[in-house]
Order: sequence, then structure tokens, then C-alpha cells
Amino acid sequence: GKDRFVKSQAIIGDVAECRFDGRPRHYVDIGWGDAAKHRQLVTTDTGIEVQIMLPRGGFLREGAVLAESAEGIVVVRRPAEPAIVVHFDDNAGTDGARRMMLLGYLLGNQHAPIDAEGSAVYAPLLTSSEAARRMLADLGVVGDVASVAMAGKGWSRTSGSHDEHHH
Repeated sequence: GKDRFVKSQAIIGDVAECRFDGRPRHYVDIGWGDAAKHRQLVTTDTGIEVQIMLPRGGFLREGAVLAESAEGIVVVRRPAEPAIVVHFDDNAGTDGARRMMLLGYLLGNQHAPIDAEGSAVYAPLLTSSEAARRMLADLGVVGDVASVAMAGKGWSRTSGSHDEHHH
């Protein structure tokens, strides 16, 4: 019968590579909190169990191909999760810069990783949406709480990366 269990010990490529064109795709949803876990058991959207055993320090980025078989390829997909979303354009000028700095400082104190790619900053919601909206309002930062896929390629590099930093 068909193989409904797959082992992955390495990321073997990216879904965008032409060698994977036309292959059936089996997606595993890996949230931002699990992207750095090198050992986990997950199930694809098509019901295949995948045992992930990557080397330490690996990161399950969006589009990473974890396995290839006659049935197709297993691909990492980042689901949308609750986040604080702040667009740079909505917080421009000296005042905006100061408020954004204070926001970054508060998020750092909460040990929230940030994704600052492109035109906005995304941080996982570690509190209630009410508390997050209140924090933004208190700072005078224009932003919102929404569901977004974060850290598709990884977190923005800050002074201490999220998994090595301890108090």
C-alpha cells in the first residue's frame, strides 16, 4: 500500500525549485513557535505522518521540502497566527520613530521575536488582543492585531536570537 509515514532528516530543497515542478504536494502547517524545533511529529493535509529529525539549529522555513517519495513532496507551510501588526508608513517621522523604538523595547522585554521584513513589523501575540491594542494606544503607535503568517524565512536578527537568550 501507499506509504503514509515519512521520515525527514534534512531539508532537501525549496518548493520553488524546478525539479519539484508538477510533483503532488503534501503540506505540513508549522507555526512560528515550532519552526525551530528540530524533532517533531506532524501530519500533512493529506494525512501522511512525518517524523522530522533535523540537525540542531535547523529552521523550518516556508516552502522547505522535507521529503520526496513516489507520492510527491512534503512542504512546510506557515499558517496565519495572531500577531501585532504595525506598518512603518503609519508611524512616520520623529514621533513615529520614537514610538516604534518604545514598542520594540516592550516587545523585547516580553521576549517576543519580531519579523520586520518589508513595510511592517509583525510580532506574535503573547498577550490578549485587548492588552496588545491597549499597549499600542498607550504608545500612540498606529497598528492592529491580525492573523498573519510570520517568520516565513526566519526572524529578524536581534541582539540575542530567540532560542539562545536566557535571563
